[in-house]
Amino acid sequence: MTEEEKKEFEEFLQWKAEKKKKEEEEKREQEKLDKLAEQAKQERLVAAQAKAKQQATNPSTPNKWTNEKSESDKFIQKVIVFVCIVMIAGFVIILARIQNDPNHSPATVAKENIHKKDSLDAIQAAEDQKEALRLDSIRKANRIDKVKHSIKIIKAYLSSPNSAGGVDAHLVWKNVSKKTIKYLNWSGYPINAVGDPVSCEIRGISESGGKVTGPIKPGTTYGYGKYWECVWYNYSAKKLILTGIDIEYMDGSTMHINQNELKYIR
Repeated sequence: MTEEEKKEFEEFLQWKAEKKKKEEEEKREQEKLDKLAEQAKQERLVAAQAKAKQQATNPSTPNKWTNEKSESDKFIQKVIVFVCIVMIAGFVIILARIQNDPNHSPATVAKENIHKKDSLDAIQAAEDQKEALRLDSIRKANRIDKVKHSIKIIKAYLSSPNSAGGVDAHLVWKNVSKKTIKYLNWSGYPINAVGDPVSCEIRGISESGGKVTGPIKPGTTYGYGKYWECVWYNYSAKKLILTGIDIEYMDGSTMHINQNELKYIR
């Protein structure tokens, strides 16, 4: 995630926190109005109970009860009107805050939505990249395991030059797979005593190779007493460097092992 994406994500989280705070303030305003309404309801209930008690105590004074009832009704009406005014004022204040809040303007909301989408896209991209790396790691591990269970190179070396400078190539290996090998082709080049590649002084080439014809069954070791004669002619050739191996199995399947993978079969 880039610095800009992180900044946008932080702005989105800050906006979300401010929005939650504003919702809590509106909720507290509503609770205050509900509390006032409940108080008015309780006062009406107390007044009604007082009327009932007065009527039970003085049943013979209807005129006085009527006057008291009238006064009580007036008081209750005043309380109800007051509560209604407070509720209306509260709603007007809340509405005015919402309308005047720059954070709720259409442009701001649109920008917040863009930031939110960009942040979510960045998170999704990071998750996708993480999943891709995980799958790539699994693929590489499976490939290495497959290479390790193909063949095992025991020796790969050159003979000493003959009188004409010709060197023989030797490759001793074992079939560690569960399949019979039909053909095996190897490629490589010689290096001198200081590690520099050298070419065949007759053919003029550096890289060459050899071929093994099977069948080479699973568990069989091949190469002892066998070699490729005079693959290169160069008196300074000292060591064989393999560059790749190609295998064809009797079931028709094939496998290529590149130079970077040769370390897994040594």
